[in-house]
Amino acid sequence: MTRYFFHLRFGHRVVWDEEGTELSNRSAARSEALAAVCELAEPNTGRPSRRWAGWFLQVVDEFGEFFRTPVGHPALELVGPNHPTAVGQRGTSSRAEVVETRSPIKQRTVQLLERTLRLHEELSFLYSNSEKLLLRSREVVAQARLTRQA
Repeated sequence: MTRYFFHLRFGHRVVWDEEGTELSNRSAARSEALAAVCELAEPNTGRPSRRWAGWFLQVVDEFGEFFRTPVGHPALELVGPNHPTAVGQRGTSSRAEVVETRSPIKQRTVQLLERTLRLHEELSFLYSNSEKLLLRSREVVAQARLTRQA
């Protein structure tokens, strides 16, 4: 069993999980993180809460961060079609026109955010593996130096 830590981050502000949780693998840790995010959702809608906008949940093991997910609404979703600034200020656009023009943009934004998340996860995995390789190479070099001296 591996100990996983679930840190909350808002910009440079971090709420550290100092205890951690022992779980069987990274999949279980990811599921636990997503369950925690669901618990912080709005109880009446089940959707991400606006009060957690900009916050991220980071999952860390002994090799470092490998998963990160937003806790609340992404910043781009805070101003929606029902927000006064989203509807044309000059009164020339109807609410339906604004929704029609924003829908494809919102879909594309969601696609890009999902792709960014996948890339971030992949980079975290690669970083973790490169750190392991670096440590192993240092061990091999140290052993080679000891062998050479003997």
